[in-house]
Amino acid sequence: MARQAKPYAERGWYVSRPNGVYLRLCPVEDGMTEAKRLLKLELGKLESEREEMGGRLPTKMTVTELLVLFLEDVQATKDHDTFRDYQRWCTAFAREYGNRQVRGLNRADATDFKLKLMKTTYVTGKQPPRPYKPKTVNHALITLRRAFNWAAETDRLPAGKNPFAKVPLLPCAGRRRVATEDEYRALLAHCTDDAFRDVLVTMRHTSARPQDVYNLTWAMVDWESKMWVLPEHKGSRTARDPKPRVIGMSPEVEAVLRRRAERHGLTGHVFLNADGLAWTKNALGLRMRRLRVRAGVKADEQGEQFVLYTNRHTFLTKAGADPTISQSALADIAGHANPTTTARYVHAARQAVADAGRRVAVQLTPPAPASGG
Repeated sequence: MARQAKPYAERGWYVSRPNGVYLRLCPVEDGMTEAKRLLKLELGKLESEREEMGGRLPTKMTVTELLVLFLEDVQATKDHDTFRDYQRWCTAFAREYGNRQVRGLNRADATDFKLKLMKTTYVTGKQPPRPYKPKTVNHALITLRRAFNWAAETDRLPAGKNPFAKVPLLPCAGRRRVATEDEYRALLAHCTDDAFRDVLVTMRHTSARPQDVYNLTWAMVDWESKMWVLPEHKGSRTARDPKPRVIGMSPEVEAVLRRRAERHGLTGHVFLNADGLAWTKNALGLRMRRLRVRAGVKADEQGEQFVLYTNRHTFLTKAGADPTISQSALADIAGHANPTTTARYVHAARQAVADAGRRVAVQLTPPAPASGG
């Protein structure tokens, strides 16, 4: 006969291990009675899960084992940059909870990890330590939420047992900085690398993301129609009905590409660095950082730096202010799978709503009485 599970104290908590499943019940100061009550509830949940899984006991897989399997799937199905980003946060979580059993994790563990990230600092070069920005913390939480969702989808975790499912993200403002013409000219004036100059000019005059640029191959360039056709892009991985992304070539961008074609030929990647190799995400980011320092382009009032992505945000902000471009067309220009992402760029539509509201108000306002002669 199997031993009956009981709570016991461990590092300030009452815990239990029914059938090898680690359960953290409550702090010791809450008392044994509370621990027994919670254990009874957890045992009931375990029994329900066992019935849902056809009589099988929940998996005894550790967090490290699960995350390794998840990353293997990501490596096989996503691009390299996505894999590296996911790997970063899965590794950070495994350092803290890697030996724990997946089934034993709960929302408290996920919240504790979130708080740890909020207090963590990092160092870049010789700069003083800085805390992670809310967007970075959210990226870590989203990564781990996806990892445990994958575990449930592949029957490695019972449905509804994702510890990160209801952990709220931090308030986070999107990109707001719009590049001025003076800033762009300053960057060009201080850019001594012709290969990077081509990247900068191209991003100034298209809605391309940095990865669209460094992944672009000559096979994606349609000279006759003056466009790029990207069969795979960020939006295609989340859209219900994936379709190629189209990016128009302005005269400035076409001139850049024709010059590069004459110099490097029409095979392989379009944008190569000075060594003739395809750019990487980190190399472009570092080059942009050094260039803005030389050009004296500083952070704006909100502390947002000028990065390569600032060019895309500027382009889409300009497009959103054009009343001849519909929101659906703007979504296609941006390569957005979710229309709500595009909505923040539709400044012209907001202005039209405000103008319409003022016209109604004028109609409701009685005319001023005529003054006496």
